[in-house]
Amino acid sequence: MLRRIVLITLLISSVCALHWEMHKGDSIRNEFEESSGEIETEQLPGKCWACKWVMKKLKKQISNGATPEDIKIKLGMICDEIGFLKSMCRNLVNQFTDILVEELSTTDDARTICTNIRVCRK
Repeated sequence: MLRRIVLITLLISSVCALHWEMHKGDSIRNEFEESSGEIETEQLPGKCWACKWVMKKLKKQISNGATPEDIKIKLGMICDEIGFLKSMCRNLVNQFTDILVEELSTTDDARTICTNIRVCRK
């Protein structure tokens, strides 16, 4: 009986260790992709959600006659409202400021904007 418990414990530990190594490798790969400036289609769900949240908020705040400078100012301030994803939001806004200003000037919805900058999947 004791041998079975030890064997099961070792098996569970091995599976957990393997899962941890795989997860750690994915995290390192994601950090590398983020630092290289490229965003792939398959992202963490948090980035897509944050992008859509920011775009929806900004679409509500921006009037039809807003200038690109007005949009840039609002882009700079919106990340303070998102909570624990603030740094992710700021990285996203800093990386795509010019494109986001252009996109927010159109009638595209939040999902379309985030898809166009390849933060969300199609």
